[in-house]
Amino acid sequence: MLKYEDQSLITSSKKRILVVEDDIQMSKFIQFKLNYMGYEVAGTAVNSSEALERSRSLKPDIILMDIMLEGSSDGIETAQQIIAQQHVPIIYLTAYEDEVLFDRAKITEPFGYLIKPFNDRDLRIVLETSLYRHEQDKRIRQALQDVRNVLNSSLDMMITFNFDGDIIEFNRVAEDLFGLKRSTARKLSIVTLLKSQRDSTIILDGDPEAIHKHEQIVFLDVDGNDIPREIVLTPLKNKEGKILGRLLVCRSE
Repeated sequence: MLKYEDQSLITSSKKRILVVEDDIQMSKFIQFKLNYMGYEVAGTAVNSSEALERSRSLKPDIILMDIMLEGSSDGIETAQQIIAQQHVPIIYLTAYEDEVLFDRAKITEPFGYLIKPFNDRDLRIVLETSLYRHEQDKRIRQALQDVRNVLNSSLDMMITFNFDGDIIEFNRVAEDLFGLKRSTARKLSIVTLLKSQRDSTIILDGDPEAIHKHEQIVFLDVDGNDIPREIVLTPLKNKEGKILGRLLVCRSE
């Protein structure tokens, strides 16, 4: 257990945490630990309705959620409602190592679990890890939005896809050309938009680092009509230069 004199292990972060716990004594215990570690307790809740109202009004940086809340909605159902409205990491608190319960909880994509009783070190580690992961997720979402903005501002058709051919992004020009909504296209493989095996080979095979210009491809729209186009394929890279897939560009007409 973390000793109180060991200041090197105490975070100086002032992240704001909402504690959702229906056991008053446990709630007070958690609040004491959080305050000591340098976090700010944004507020507390003892049931689902309080948790929903306070998550909206307080906008905490993270939520510690008792998985077995009493009342009509437990912690998992409450978490589902919260994450449907806001991007906030949720850590479940539970006294039970129940596989069925954990399977239910997975659908909310929690940032961690704490099994009661937990010690100071476990609490600190799961909080710091969750906050770091959440910050990385925010950066990724922003980067994707930046890419999406660039793609949608182009007059060219642009599609990005990974090495398996799964479509990642599908701009507005592509939506108009194929008669497909972006939300639908992102569930498809690029192969489903191609007429022949030859076209699939050109799109998916070859050196992923190479730039392929002026390749002749025949696409198929949603009604099965041919769309012959000359395309350019370039590597799709992240900021570190790692290749994630390919960017396909062609004139809309």
